[in-house]
Amino acid sequence: MLRNVDFSRGHVDIDLFLNPLIPSPPWRWLPRPISHFLGYRDKPPKALGNLVIAFWSLVGVFCGVLIVAEVSLHIPSFQSHQAPVIVASFGAAAVLEFSAIDSPFAQPRNAILSQIMASTLGIGIGRLFALNPYASSIPQVGGALACAITTALMVLTKTVHPPAGATALLAVTEGYEVGWFLILIMLLGSVLMQVVALLINNIQRRFPVYWWTPDPLPRPEIEDTESARGEKEAPWAPRASDDDSQITVPAQIIIQEGRVLVPDNVWITAEEMTCLEKISQRLR
Repeated sequence: MLRNVDFSRGHVDIDLFLNPLIPSPPWRWLPRPISHFLGYRDKPPKALGNLVIAFWSLVGVFCGVLIVAEVSLHIPSFQSHQAPVIVASFGAAAVLEFSAIDSPFAQPRNAILSQIMASTLGIGIGRLFALNPYASSIPQVGGALACAITTALMVLTKTVHPPAGATALLAVTEGYEVGWFLILIMLLGSVLMQVVALLINNIQRRFPVYWWTPDPLPRPEIEDTESARGEKEAPWAPRASDDDSQITVPAQIIIQEGRVLVPDNVWITAEEMTCLEKISQRLR
């Protein structure tokens, strides 16, 4: 595993440890209407103008924030712990989830895991500071520490989500009464926000761009009868199988005359897609 750590420049890529354990998403095998609203596409959607993006951002942010607030208001245990109507950081999260949906910061892994880490660290540090009368009188120090540690962990775990910094800060400065229930509040709110984003963003756009990582994830191993007989293949050759639809090939973007084919496990922004489409048009 030390080969995944670059000591010369102080770099550790956690995905090199985790990605081999995470299977490739099965969306392509689901019915098309379901896979469509989970972000799967045979080909990338066309780039949209800012008027369309502004319209769906307006609808999405309104619905996302309203649904999170309404659901939280109707959970008695939240209200008994004096939970706020809506945690302020969900406002910033809604901007990412419905406006900058191509950003890595808006993808499910970042949006959910970061908020769990932030609320856990924020409440934990707040409780520790409360044990000391002097420390409890300077909550701004605890808030800054929680925000800083959360940011460092997000960088190391590839879950950077700016609103989580606000969650960590608020958990220390204003979340003492809510206590550990803040973790459940943030988890529920983040999941609800993602559900609304899947429904609204996939009407004319595509969300998420990826669920865990833009890098290719391993697919189930398929028995290779030729290799079993001792025949060797070139290292770049795809695995043979009885089902050609499951042949494992390296991830690649194909540019043909008039069209661009991007595999589902490759992350690409709308601007990059526009550039590739221009290249494909030159091939005519």
